[in-house]
Amino acid sequence: MTRFPMILAAALVAGLPVAASAQSTRLDLDALAFDVVHDAARRTILATDAEGRPLTALLRIANGQSLPPHGAAGGSRLLTVVSGTLSWGDGNNVDRAAERRFGPGSVILVPAECGEHWAAARDGDVLLQVVFVRGTLAPTVHGQLASSRSAQ
Repeated sequence: MTRFPMILAAALVAGLPVAASAQSTRLDLDALAFDVVHDAARRTILATDAEGRPLTALLRIANGQSLPPHGAAGGSRLLTVVSGTLSWGDGNNVDRAAERRFGPGSVILVPAECGEHWAAARDGDVLLQVVFVRGTLAPTVHGQLASSRSAQ
């Protein structure tokens, strides 16, 4: 155990390159640039792929706001509810009686071939993390998707 500090000190004295320790950074969400989507939510892109397409985004839905029915063009998405309670529905007509509610920590898979869906913040602000899936879903995730479809 005491050898590592001595080896590190020797490397520094000898001028050998030493890997810098990376430091995690907490993002200040209020300092990020948000744009408005569906006239009801604010979105900021956190990461893009080589073609400039979004890979990860945050979506803020203010209390009382709802995103109208819309499709999921461009591949599957994984939504994680970071805070608040998301009201979610599938279909092209908003039916509040058919909405499902998802609290913090919930992960929702929106498959690429999914039809329309809507989302709302009915009981306070909602913050979602959206991950755009450009590859293949893991077998266990794909299995849950297949099970969900067979149950319908």
